[in-house]
This record gives sequence, C-alpha cells and structure tokens, in this order.
Amino acid sequence: MAIATSNIQIISTAVVVLFVTEIDRWIFSILGAINEDWTAHAALSEDEMKEQITSQQEEVRNLRKILEMIQESQVQREEITSQQKEIKQLSEIVEKIQVLYASAHSEDVY
Repeated sequence: MAIATSNIQIISTAVVVLFVTEIDRWIFSILGAINEDWTAHAALSEDEMKEQITSQQEEVRNLRKILEMIQESQVQREEITSQQKEIKQLSEIVEKIQVLYASAHSEDVY
C-alpha cells in the first residue's frame, strides 16, 4: 500500500523525511555537545559495542562475587560474635568451677 499516489506527494513526503532526519541530526549534535557520554555509543563499531558489553558483563559478574563475599563475611561475623559469647559463658563457668574447687580445696586443708 503506497503512502503517496502522485509524484508531488512522493516529493513532499521525501522532503518531510529529510527535514525530520536533519532535525534528528541537530538534536543528536546538541546532546553530544551537552554530554559526550550520551552519544558515545553511536560512534562505536559493532565489535566495539560487543567488547564493551562483554566488559560490562564481566564487571557485573565481579560485582556479584563481591556482593557474595560481603554477605559471606557478614555471616562469618555473626558466627564469630556468637562464638565470642559462647567463649565468654564458658570462661564464666570455668571461673565458677575454679572458685568452687579452691573453696573445696581450702576446706580440706583445715
């Protein structure tokens, strides 16, 4: 199905398309002037884009590993805290036993 049915309509449509394309280029140039990072991807070749994507995927994998390590360290920290409490309780029990042993031993001396 055709958009234009006459030569004049074809030329008019072509002019509109060219005008819109030119506006797009101007906007793209303006965005590049404001911040090059916004338009830098357009200058990359397909291989460079694939390389950049691969690099970003590797970075994501590394960040996930770091997150797992942080989570693991938090679990280990909680285990250490729990073990420290247990050691403190055991130390208190040992001290009580030593006191009882000392008092029982001192009664045997008299």
